[in-house]
Amino acid sequence: MRFKLICLILLSFISTFALICPQTVLSAQNQNPNLDTKWKLYSLSKDDQKQVGLKTNILVGLMLEPKNGWYTYSNNPGKLGQPTTLKVTLTPDNTVLPAIYLPGKLKDDPFNKGKKVSTYSEPTPILVPVPPALKSFTLKAKLSLLMCSKTACQPFRTDLSFFGMSVSPDKLPQASLQPWWPEFVEMRKGAKTIKISLKNIAAKVEGKNAERAAKSQPQKTAPPVASEEGNSAEAAFSFDSLTPRSFTPGLEVTDLTTAILFGLLAGFLLNFMPCVLPVISLKLSTLLAGAGHESPEEQKRGFREHNIFFALGIMLYFGVLSGILGMTGMAWGQIFQKPPVVIGLTGVVFALSLSLFGLFNLPIVDLKLGSENSGPRRQALFTGILATLLATPCSGPFLGGVLGWAMVQQHYVISSVFLSVGAGMALPYILMAIFPALATKFPKPGAWTIWIERAAGFFLAGTCIYLFSILPEDMYIPTMIFLWFTAVSAWMWGLSAGADKKSVMYLLRIGALAICIGAGFWAATPQERTAHWVGFEQQDFTARLGREAMLVEFTADWCPSCKVLEQTVLTPANLNRWQEKYNLTFIKVDLTAPDKVADKFLRALGSRSIPLAAIFKPGEESSSPTVIRDLYTTGQMDEALSQTLK
Repeated sequence: MRFKLICLILLSFISTFALICPQTVLSAQNQNPNLDTKWKLYSLSKDDQKQVGLKTNILVGLMLEPKNGWYTYSNNPGKLGQPTTLKVTLTPDNTVLPAIYLPGKLKDDPFNKGKKVSTYSEPTPILVPVPPALKSFTLKAKLSLLMCSKTACQPFRTDLSFFGMSVSPDKLPQASLQPWWPEFVEMRKGAKTIKISLKNIAAKVEGKNAERAAKSQPQKTAPPVASEEGNSAEAAFSFDSLTPRSFTPGLEVTDLTTAILFGLLAGFLLNFMPCVLPVISLKLSTLLAGAGHESPEEQKRGFREHNIFFALGIMLYFGVLSGILGMTGMAWGQIFQKPPVVIGLTGVVFALSLSLFGLFNLPIVDLKLGSENSGPRRQALFTGILATLLATPCSGPFLGGVLGWAMVQQHYVISSVFLSVGAGMALPYILMAIFPALATKFPKPGAWTIWIERAAGFFLAGTCIYLFSILPEDMYIPTMIFLWFTAVSAWMWGLSAGADKKSVMYLLRIGALAICIGAGFWAATPQERTAHWVGFEQQDFTARLGREAMLVEFTADWCPSCKVLEQTVLTPANLNRWQEKYNLTFIKVDLTAPDKVADKFLRALGSRSIPLAAIFKPGEESSSPTVIRDLYTTGQMDEALSQTLK
């Protein structure tokens, strides 16, 4: 029994870390469909270091991989174009590391005929040397660039993270064997040697601390001095120059003892914050645990045991969270910025809700009051973890100051403070475990508990709505489809309980898990985005007519056939292919709401119904578009485009 419990605890650690912790590579693909970013590590031998003028044996590379015919400008594009820049800091001291940019390849500028610009159109690394003595390190980076195609440019900025653990240069691929190495050697000829060492970094950090200390002293500053040209000589604004003053300085945290005391108080108060209400149905189990036993002694034992393991689940979650936030530099509640985490939690809460309506019994977290299960300790432990995870976005009095001070300290300080917050949140359950006689004050389960369970089920269903509100709007439909499959999986799991044969039971349960997990991965996978569609406006359309090749789609939210076409034919992959081949402009005419101009346009094309697509070719024949009515296939659209725009 204990061995199983230990295994489950280890699995919970691994699962939580996989959900929350950023991977070694945090790609910009989630934000830009035309660019992939990948972190890579390389080793530099002593000969390599002499060849390129770097005194370090570890080189980090951020690979920029433009896609779909797009490109970005190099760091030195010439007189035209926006330079690609990468600002890298080594946490937790926020020490700036140098970024080394390879020269781009000259390309004809499509926006300025006769001009050449330096671009990155193929996979190209931005190289960052790191101190060789660091075996584990975390990098924070800000990438800024301009993504361009033949017809348009889009500015793009993103924050990236890299976490290296137990980095050994001997096990890394050699930089000198990479395809970009000759170009790197050529550009480094005659360059100043860059020495990256812990000593240099320590000196920089010391200088920063001294600078901050000087800034904290009240000083009189002179007004900006006007130059001869009449412009004020003001320094460029930097967030590092801000010196905030607390409205309640007496409550500011300045040392570990104060942080732990305030952490205990902040954790305790979290139990009473409005944003913790979604987990109230999970906490009902702590109040009514043990009420189903016959003898008072068994009631007390069950009540004490449940609350101890519920509190242990809270502490366990805060322990894991402190390690993750300390290593990655993430902020409190930042895991809810990740749609896959929110979608997964929504599925779990929805399954809990279905279980309370009697559709099936959950194998790990069973919230039904008075139900018999083989692992009450395990149930309490995982219920505590889940309740705390759902409450993570919450904040309360004292918590902001405590976390603001702790997150810039060493790892052991972060862990101590987070465990104190967890202990404060677990305090009510620890007190109930100390006084188990409370269990005898609650009524025994009976017919009334069914109504409590149903009410808790509705409460959890409301929690799903709250989690929905966190998601981006474009993920609503995939999440709803995932929840539908979750309901099917729950029904199959419930059927397995009444199976006559074990083989049938296992088959149903494996099928249920496969359906649920597969649907979850599908819903959480970011859809490929395109910026192709332009909303229809008569003036804009008239300006484009005869000058550009256009594909016009008539659609509406109430048109199921239109949605089928958007998922099967007018997919991002097809739109990218058609744009590259025919240089198309895609215009969407939305008929969801009444629109007289759009309706007149539809009638002018000889139609009174949708879906409908029209292909306009440039030139004199632009007033005779090719019209495709009702449902059509990718092959039919390919043929229509080929015939019209040949």
